[in-house]
Amino acid sequence: MTNLDYAIHDAKFKEGAPTHLNDYQIRDILDLVGKGCRQSTKEKLERRLNMPLSLFQSYGIYNRMKLTPIGADYVPCQSWTEEMRTLRECILG
Repeated sequence: MTNLDYAIHDAKFKEGAPTHLNDYQIRDILDLVGKGCRQSTKEKLERRLNMPLSLFQSYGIYNRMKLTPIGADYVPCQSWTEEMRTLRECILG
């Protein structure tokens, strides 16, 4: 298991590291951060999540997005709804 921040770092600096999120991870992240969003926002999120990880900026909140080969999960710190909004804004840039 890794987290999104490590995956981004590895994609930028480790040869042979995965360069993209897999379909399961994308689906889970979209389910988490896209809940309650308009369709256009969900489409932007999906396009962004399909981009190479090396193009993502690193944010501390990404440390709490856990990635496995079969999906992704988020470990909240305080406020789930506020953290999902922040995570969505970070992904969208």
